[in-house]
Amino acid sequence: MRSHLSARSSQDEKRVVITEKTPLSTSSINSSSSLSYGSAEDDVLVSIGTPHIHGDAVSIRSSASQKTSMMQDLKTWIYNVLFGKTANLSKSSEEEHRVAASLREVASLDVDNILKRFDTGFNGIDPSEASERLAKYGKNELSSAVLKPWYVIVFQGLIHPFNVLLMILGILAITVAEDSTTFYFVLAMVILSVGLRSYEELKSQKSFKSMRDLIEPLTRILRPDGNGGFVETEIPIADVVPGDVLTLRPGDIFPGDVILIESKDLFVSQSSLTGEFLPVEKSTNVNEPDSIFDLSNICFMSTSVVSGRGRAVVISTGNSTYISTINSTLNSDSMETRNSFDVGVRKVAYLLLGFGLVMVPIVIVVNGLTTGDFYEAVLFGMSVLIGLTPEMLPMILNANLAYGASEMAKHKTIVRKLDAIQTMGVVDVICSDKTGTLTQDNVVLTEHLDSSNINNIDVLHYAFLNSHFSTGLKNVLDSAVIKAAEASEHVKTDYASSEKGQLYSLVEEFPFDFVRRRMSVVLKTSATHAELICKGAVEELLDICVEVREYSNGASTDVEMSDEYRQKLLAKVAELNGDGLRVLAVATKAIPDKELEGKDFSTDKDEIDLTFVGFLTFLDPPKDDCAAAIEDFKKYHVGIKVLTGDNLAVACKVCKDVGIDTEYIITGPELEEIEDNEEELDDIVERTTVFAKLTPFQKFNIVNILKKNGHTVGFLGDGINDALALRGADCGISVDTATPLAKDAADFILLEKSLHVITQAIIRGRKTHANTIKYIKMAASSNFGNVFSVLIASAWLPFQPMTGNQILTQNLLYDISQIAIPWDNVDDEYLLHPHQWSADSIFKFMLYLGPLSSIFDVYTFVVLWFYFDFRMPFTDDVKYFQTCWFYVGLITQTLIVHMIRTEKLPFIQRNPSWQLALGTVSVVVVGIIIPFTPLGTSVLQMLPVPGMFYPFLIAAIVGYFVSTQIVKKIYMRRYKEWL
Repeated sequence: MRSHLSARSSQDEKRVVITEKTPLSTSSINSSSSLSYGSAEDDVLVSIGTPHIHGDAVSIRSSASQKTSMMQDLKTWIYNVLFGKTANLSKSSEEEHRVAASLREVASLDVDNILKRFDTGFNGIDPSEASERLAKYGKNELSSAVLKPWYVIVFQGLIHPFNVLLMILGILAITVAEDSTTFYFVLAMVILSVGLRSYEELKSQKSFKSMRDLIEPLTRILRPDGNGGFVETEIPIADVVPGDVLTLRPGDIFPGDVILIESKDLFVSQSSLTGEFLPVEKSTNVNEPDSIFDLSNICFMSTSVVSGRGRAVVISTGNSTYISTINSTLNSDSMETRNSFDVGVRKVAYLLLGFGLVMVPIVIVVNGLTTGDFYEAVLFGMSVLIGLTPEMLPMILNANLAYGASEMAKHKTIVRKLDAIQTMGVVDVICSDKTGTLTQDNVVLTEHLDSSNINNIDVLHYAFLNSHFSTGLKNVLDSAVIKAAEASEHVKTDYASSEKGQLYSLVEEFPFDFVRRRMSVVLKTSATHAELICKGAVEELLDICVEVREYSNGASTDVEMSDEYRQKLLAKVAELNGDGLRVLAVATKAIPDKELEGKDFSTDKDEIDLTFVGFLTFLDPPKDDCAAAIEDFKKYHVGIKVLTGDNLAVACKVCKDVGIDTEYIITGPELEEIEDNEEELDDIVERTTVFAKLTPFQKFNIVNILKKNGHTVGFLGDGINDALALRGADCGISVDTATPLAKDAADFILLEKSLHVITQAIIRGRKTHANTIKYIKMAASSNFGNVFSVLIASAWLPFQPMTGNQILTQNLLYDISQIAIPWDNVDDEYLLHPHQWSADSIFKFMLYLGPLSSIFDVYTFVVLWFYFDFRMPFTDDVKYFQTCWFYVGLITQTLIVHMIRTEKLPFIQRNPSWQLALGTVSVVVVGIIIPFTPLGTSVLQMLPVPGMFYPFLIAAIVGYFVSTQIVKKIYMRRYKEWL
């Protein structure tokens, strides 16, 4: 049994739930609401046996509730200040309801009242009036996403939490410690980091602007010619005003919200707004549907004419249109929200800053009490604080992101927001639109079934003749039939070649209309009769059929169409509709040759007593690489949820075809019924994989709920109805052929319609995250260990174990060795799972690995103090001691990257990239040489170490490596993670 949502049961609690008792049947799919409730004995509306609460108890409970609410509000406020706010679309939703109500009101008017309401005529308004209205209403433009000036991008880079942390340290260094060297070094790191980041973002923004500014769209409007007629003219869409009258032809894009005053066989594509893959019929008829998108006489800005003709009055333009409610929301402050990357980065920055604020005062007090010089202790504490912070972190992070953007550009992807690269690696749920995203956005003929439900070439042959000889405008279904016939080896499609002979000629045509819902052609054949071939809506066509053509062993027989036979065919159609297929029927009728001469054809006399031939089924098929991409998502442990405005049956059909689970499914109207029950709604959104008939705001809310549930959410879409969700997601992905609103809201724009690019983005994001977190964990744990070592040394030694300049030089050399990290290899096992930014994980890593390095620092102190007897302050003993510890600290800290960078055994099971290997070896060599140079002896006050120290140095390095591997196994066994 398949259900909209599975039931949850509990022995302790009875509650309203959506149960598994509703199967995925045609009736449930096509119903306006398919919620099913459990039996009375399972689920009840109220709890049983709840005691009656008297006044005092109520008062106490009310007071406690108020305090709880106040505490929750306070926690929310603090969280928003520290990590950013959550979007609130309540005002936007109200505006959407207001615009929808206004459209319904206009839709109820007849043509005369429409023209009166908008003070226009059937042939439009004159140019002077148009100019006045343009001045009154303004340009017909949506306020698109404003491209950031260079100085805004630079400023946003400067206020990145890691850069702010470094700038604080730099200011402390020059003001408190009077250390200009540190200040300029930190300043250089910030400038390099911001410069690299700004360059990449400006480059991406330039590419995006070039893509957006390719064309200036025009539209056709009517102007009175002064003689009771009209002149058709083209004007920029930006100059269209309310009251303008449009002539509609295939391919036209509606420049505003319009109401039809004349139509003929008009079909409009609303897929960018609703997600429906098939065009919808539009006419001047007035109706009162549940959804405003189903208003028969209203067409919306940015939708387009597929076939037919018409005339329409523009009723709203620019920021008064329906899609402006989405657009204004996109550009409002309410959409400036946090994503998982922002929250993770801030948590890590706060962890590092908080750790420094706790540890440094302890270092200052201990060092001051030991040496008796608190001024020098404060200066030393500032050096420790700076040494505790990974100075190269912004540089490493942005180098990783820039390298990722460069790699994604090779896959023809524009990265509009640099942070999105790393966010993509953290994504664990991708929500995707269906039409044009998972599917080709191109209707194809999937089957041509006879009465026995077998694909039959005769059915395709008759359908082709009907579509081919129709003189009207071909709609998407006609085009699909013709393409299928042309691709078949068994259907003759060339009737224009005189060499092959003219087998058919058109005698008469009955065009499609919305009453009959079918169209017919009468063709003269080379035989002694003509043939009427009809194609159209199933029920309307079956009503005029009296026979059914049955096929057996290559022969056909016409049998009577009984009521039982008709019900059998309708049941088959219901089954096909339940599979998400659009179905048309085909029928034919022979007309004797003698009846053709002078015959006055009519639908009433001739479009009767037909013989049913078969069914045609249509679908917007999945993209060729869609199923493989879904398998890739599963391989990399990324969940997939489909959020579409199309109907449930179509969504389920596509999902089944590409391997997306359809056990839990639900529609937008069903979600509305439970939206007040927050707990139930959160649970439903968590478990459901297919959401259909959604509004743009519902898509956004689903994304927000998933984020609230702890997921990092990517959204893939290309329509107007996807724009809010694209902006609200942690990472929005669109394509270059998407609507402008969708592209404005996206973080990634794919220049190729290949879903495999998304997999590449996931892998690249995870590599970026892995290489960034390598540096953070290595540097933070190593620096933490150094602080421990300094505390021990401060309590033990009568001198500083290393000068401030030596600490800064050691950190600088170490940081230089890590510049190659963006090019490092990442374990394949690590790439299979998403990994969140976690300050808690970094803290645990510091606690395990930091003290480990201190053990070998203490080992070094013991060797230097007791074996080499380096004890006397103000002598060369201090320089020897400091140089030896400089060696141990630099070499172990630099080489330990090879132990930390992989879960496996380094160099045996996993190798680093050649860039990282070269960088670490080079820095170790430079560090060993420094004490032999004027820089070491004169500036850093170092001396070459005794030769006997080198065996102890090697022992420290080997011991540290072995110990780290042991701790790694213990850590991984306990926490099931490493990086």
